[in-house]
Amino acid sequence: MNRLYSRWLIYLIFPLLIGSLVGMFVLAPVNEFADFHEHRQFYQEKYGDSPWRYVVARMGQALRGGAPWKITFFGLTGAFLGLVSGGLYSVLGRRARQIEQLQSALGKDILTLIASGESGNLEFKSSLRWDLKKNERNRILEGVILKTLAGFMNAEGGTLLIGVADDGEIVGIEHDYPTLKKQDQDGWEVALMTLVSSKAGTANCRLLQPVFHRLEEKTVCRVIVSPATQPVYVTLEGTRKFYLRTGGSTRELDIEQAVDFIASRWP
Repeated sequence: MNRLYSRWLIYLIFPLLIGSLVGMFVLAPVNEFADFHEHRQFYQEKYGDSPWRYVVARMGQALRGGAPWKITFFGLTGAFLGLVSGGLYSVLGRRARQIEQLQSALGKDILTLIASGESGNLEFKSSLRWDLKKNERNRILEGVILKTLAGFMNAEGGTLLIGVADDGEIVGIEHDYPTLKKQDQDGWEVALMTLVSSKAGTANCRLLQPVFHRLEEKTVCRVIVSPATQPVYVTLEGTRKFYLRTGGSTRELDIEQAVDFIASRWP
């Protein structure tokens, strides 16, 4: 509730209030000032050469109800401009946070990252498609990748290392190449983004930043995941599901849990 109240204050109430005040006490006086200079010959006899006397008199008249339409117009104009400014502030702030997250993630040495082990914002996966234990393609692995990515998006973001086993062993993503139409790193990245686009929504691909590293003659993909601005659902076996990263694991929320979390996360 406090988070909801803060969002309303920052992005709606404050811009509306401040914008209205700016409209009435900045835009309206500026308009009167310009009007005086444009029609100076009509006002000089009463106000002399002082535009400020004219502005003060006209604003006093308007605030006392003498020009309700004018003061309302400038108040609404200011409120509209305030809302636009609040929206821009929200967008730019979100972009700045994403850039900061990317810079922070990229600033961490990949080997140090692997040595630190899995955590609430770091997960290891051996491959995208190829099951190293069964030595065959396993579509279940794609679902596991999707769950992890969606869990990070619905939480506070994180990093998924693909090509690294649970124990930190570097196995590389080259095992996936034979399963691809284009059997190289570019083809692998296309397959990853196509998977996310088809199962979690094309718009959510922008939340992912794949970065490739060569370690021990093998390729590891570091997927930096930004937090989503709205709920991210994954369609698996024809059913839309909601996943959340909590602690060091990703879990599916039931309907009641998802509704409660979404209401607090994206009020």
